[in-house]
Amino acid sequence: MAKIMLVDDSKFIKRKLADILIPIGHTIIYECDNGDMAVTGFRLYKPDLITMDINMPGMNGLDAITEIKKINENAKIIIISAASNEKTIIEGINRGASGFIVKPFANDNVIRTVNKTLSADTAVQPPPAGKEPVEEGDSEITINGLVLIIDDSNVILQSTSDLLKKDGQNVMTAHSGAEGIKLASAGIPDLIMLDIEMPGMDGYDVINALKKDDFTKNIPIIMYTSKTKKDDILLAMKLGIIDYIAKDSDKKVISTKIRTCLKQAKEKKTVLEKNNVNNIIIDRKSGSTNISFRFTMKSEKAIEERKKVFTGAFLKTISETAIIFDIRLINNVDKGELIQLQYLYSLFPEKEIISVCGKHYETISSEFDSNGKDKFFFSTGDSEIYIESKN
Repeated sequence: MAKIMLVDDSKFIKRKLADILIPIGHTIIYECDNGDMAVTGFRLYKPDLITMDINMPGMNGLDAITEIKKINENAKIIIISAASNEKTIIEGINRGASGFIVKPFANDNVIRTVNKTLSADTAVQPPPAGKEPVEEGDSEITINGLVLIIDDSNVILQSTSDLLKKDGQNVMTAHSGAEGIKLASAGIPDLIMLDIEMPGMDGYDVINALKKDDFTKNIPIIMYTSKTKKDDILLAMKLGIIDYIAKDSDKKVISTKIRTCLKQAKEKKTVLEKNNVNNIIIDRKSGSTNISFRFTMKSEKAIEERKKVFTGAFLKTISETAIIFDIRLINNVDKGELIQLQYLYSLFPEKEIISVCGKHYETISSEFDSNGKDKFFFSTGDSEIYIESKN
């Protein structure tokens, strides 16, 4: 387990960090309020890890990082600050910080970043999920996720940041693809909003780079761009994005899609971990039934599983709900997969089926043109907006 030093002029933040880190086995060996004391504390206590605020009285966090690195260039330091602009974060990383967390923060983000920063022999896993205690005045519990916006336009960065912050999201920004990759690797955001047309590395290059890195390959990415032609969206979907948002979209559409993607990412992780041997995952909510298909629908195992799931009793219980087929996780939609999908549609001859297709959109929507009965969408965000418009 690691010995950790907390540096922050807020007693509340230090208490909050201690409440997160101590239960998972770490020891808080020293706490202080400014950079001068941090440098002294590092010499005395030799912590395995330091959490460092930026804006503090006396020596600020950036200068403290510099001084600590002079003492030990291998010191592990995580910036924890409300200063979420790219310039401050990149400067901290360039001075030697291993990662950063933007205030206000979520517990799992702290644990994840600390585990990533610590060496393998000292890192620990978070405890089993449970309901976190709610402390009066703790605004951090309202944060839905940490969103990284990558765009070369200052106007877009500012306006989108303002919108998401009003929705209770935590936001950080990057002005280029290269800086965005650096921030993503250091901070591990819950979601990335990515422009496509940027000088240097364009959005497609950024997606490819993120997908090659073990630390960033599973971060959900939204294409946030003026390029909204079908071919552009399909290319991005094939590279691995989970949704797209046109820059001229209504604010409500942007907010809805962000919330949907954050929720979807968290639910998907939980459901897949819980059902890691299943090809079919059922997520039933008030008014809708989401049926996700993983890997394949045509294998022997998948067909046997489908027979067990799609019984007469099951079909009856979902007949009054909106039915959503999520086909994005199918590896490759070939003739065999299409035959199985056709059979599934035939189980609901009078019922509208909403299909979320992702990279398979073109193939599936052209194959199953049901005279307008069924609806096909690129993403979950699109499908939820459609369902809301009907209510």
